[in-house]
Amino acid sequence: MESKNIFPAILTALALVVSAAILSLGFKTIAKPDRTVSVRGLAEREVDADLAVWPLTYKFGADSMEIIKSELNVRTAAVLEYLKGFGLDQNDWTVQAPEITDNTLNPYIDRKTFDYFAQGKILVRSSKVQQVKEAQGSSLALLEKGIAVGQDYGQTVTYEFTKLNDVKPQMIAEATASARAAAEQFAHDSGSKVGKIKSATQGLFTIEAAAAGLEEKKAVRVVTTVVYLLKD
Repeated sequence: MESKNIFPAILTALALVVSAAILSLGFKTIAKPDRTVSVRGLAEREVDADLAVWPLTYKFGADSMEIIKSELNVRTAAVLEYLKGFGLDQNDWTVQAPEITDNTLNPYIDRKTFDYFAQGKILVRSSKVQQVKEAQGSSLALLEKGIAVGQDYGQTVTYEFTKLNDVKPQMIAEATASARAAAEQFAHDSGSKVGKIKSATQGLFTIEAAAAGLEEKKAVRVVTTVVYLLKD
């Protein structure tokens, strides 16, 4: 009786082992990791800046506040007239509050200097990029009127490109196409084919001057990272 009972138990155990082996092989087949390739796609283009910003400043001294006030009005009017000569108008500038320094309150100031110093400020902010560039480049002409325009760091024209959203979709498409081409080359070299996109990451857009001294031209750049599935 005992030998008859043992034989079916052995068969059952063997069946369980075989089933476990088959299931194991099956799971290995199902859980086979994806074959992928990760590539980067680049898109670049050169665009024209569409906004120019020029913090235009001019300084002078006088020995009375009355002269300071009068000269501020005269010099500001002369600068605005100068800007009009380049096709700019009141929509392109903002006259800001001047800075007045009272040297009579400073006991350490050299008495040979003026009692007061004033700095006039006009913020030029315009889409007329070329006109602003020409006006800034010719600003030494204001010296003939006794007006010295500041040329220090922070007082020169900066150029901006504000229409990134207009070019962003096409540039992303170009970067993705560039990544696809790289993936297809890799797949060809490895004897595979490119499948669907598994994941994709868009890099940051960068906007820089196209070249030194050519700040009104901007180079826009974006890099995307795409992971493609590979198939035989």
